[in-house]
Amino acid sequence: MSQDLLARLRRVEQQIRAFKQLHESELQLILDELTDIANQVDEPSAAEKPRAARADDADPAASSPKRAKWLAEQEKKAGPKSRRELLFGEREEK
Repeated sequence: MSQDLLARLRRVEQQIRAFKQLHESELQLILDELTDIANQVDEPSAAEKPRAARADDADPAASSPKRAKWLAEQEKKAGPKSRRELLFGEREEK
């Protein structure tokens, strides 16, 4: 009886150690991921500025007035609409 009990206790001890090791490694992975996410959130403006500069250099039409007008129209379309605009459409500005 005591041998059986001793074997069970050792098995429980082994399971607890494995559980502890598993959670330690999982927690370290979580901490590493959170650090990576924090670094990405901290540096978005620095990453966006070079992209915009490269787009202007690569596309000569990026600074054209037609593109600026089109971008303004797209931004207006993406904005919230009133109930009247949804039901009856937008009126042309004259």
